[in-house]
Amino acid sequence: MTVPVDEAPAAASAVADADLTRALTATLFGVLQSIKQHSARRSAEYDMSVAQVRALYALREPLSMRELADRLYLDPSNLTALVDRLEELGLVERTADAEDRRIKRLVITERGARLADEVIDAVFAQSPVFDALSVDEQRDLLALLTRVVDAPES
Repeated sequence: MTVPVDEAPAAASAVADADLTRALTATLFGVLQSIKQHSARRSAEYDMSVAQVRALYALREPLSMRELADRLYLDPSNLTALVDRLEELGLVERTADAEDRRIKRLVITERGARLADEVIDAVFAQSPVFDALSVDEQRDLLALLTRVVDAPES
């Protein structure tokens, strides 16, 4: 159910307190589904998955596999194939950590850096999902969602 923007505050205030968490969760799932669909279409134009584009975004600084897995909210065991594909495409390389040679750092290549800006912009920056919000509302939403993500689990 889509609520017109000018009716959204009234619709939100009509939700009973007891149902608020349920309504928030259901609405966020809808937003995430819209983001997923848009991102998947745009990523496919570059012959990449959304997870691979997210990895490029995270690798603006060198990261270990564990650090990348944490940033992507993935289990490290699921990351190997994703990184292998990025390496095959010449977008990242594994290098030994300067302080601990047992640790491999993932470093974006020059080719990866050139492509990253374009693909990240196409997949994430051009998403129409938040067009219904003003820039100030988008900043407020980002602050609220960041607080939710950073909150310790209870």
